[in-house]
Amino acid sequence: MKKTIGTLLLLTSAFTLADETPTISVTGTGTVSGKPDTFSIVATVETANKNSQTAISENVNIVNKAIDLLKQNGLKENNIKTENYSLNYRNDYNVKDGEMKYFVRNQILITSNDLEKAGIVLTALNNGGVNNIGEISFFIADKKELEDKAYKLAYENAKYKASLIAGMDNFKISPKNINLNYSIPRPIPFMLNSSLKADDTPIPLTVPNDIDITASMNVIFYMKK
Repeated sequence: MKKTIGTLLLLTSAFTLADETPTISVTGTGTVSGKPDTFSIVATVETANKNSQTAISENVNIVNKAIDLLKQNGLKENNIKTENYSLNYRNDYNVKDGEMKYFVRNQILITSNDLEKAGIVLTALNNGGVNNIGEISFFIADKKELEDKAYKLAYENAKYKASLIAGMDNFKISPKNINLNYSIPRPIPFMLNSSLKADDTPIPLTVPNDIDITASMNVIFYMKK
């Protein structure tokens, strides 16, 4: 019985010592740049009318016209997707008395790897009567290799910081826990100018030469003599 108690005491002491091993928590970041090869545009068509069928019909006509113009400018079926359709009955706060109307919303998502078509797409949407373009994103379709490089740089950065601090008291470090984070490039906000004429002139749009892919990680290191 004494032997069993002694063994338990030794195990308890071992766990206590392990729990008391000092640690250091640092955050490392790594950034790599790459040339974008794909763009996406989210366009919203919203119509409102006291009659639900009229609101729906107007919305369908605008969406179909915009899609036809996109196809006429070289976009394919797989480049265009409609999503997030909704029909709501609510107050119209754009008019004086806020009368009740049916609101129909439909989104058109355009994705293409032909960056030169970005301005052409905006023109087609404008000519089609689309009243809201919320986001334009330029990105790298296959970014795994760049992500891997960014994570390696982030870990090296975290390890360097921990080694620098721990080395002041002659500690050696080993990783205990890693939490990863990834930064997605923010889309470019865009609003169609109501004064733009409906013609075939591509709407000016600056395509970024490079985009940054940033990874960050919080790493907890054990510090041992």
